[in-house]
Amino acid sequence: MDDLASDTFPDADLEIMPPEHIAGSETAICACCCRRRPRSMMDEDRCGICDECLAP
Repeated sequence: MDDLASDTFPDADLEIMPPEHIAGSETAICACCCRRRPRSMMDEDRCGICDECLAP
């Protein structure tokens, strides 16, 4: 099992990419709650999570 993991991810460095956004769309779907939200309610780093889900 360890051999499979080392073959799949030899250096274990992975980059998490934010979702791509469609130009001109005024709404986005939150990656956390899966609800459609206005772009103004989405997080500033563009990782696809709405402000409501990020609120403490």
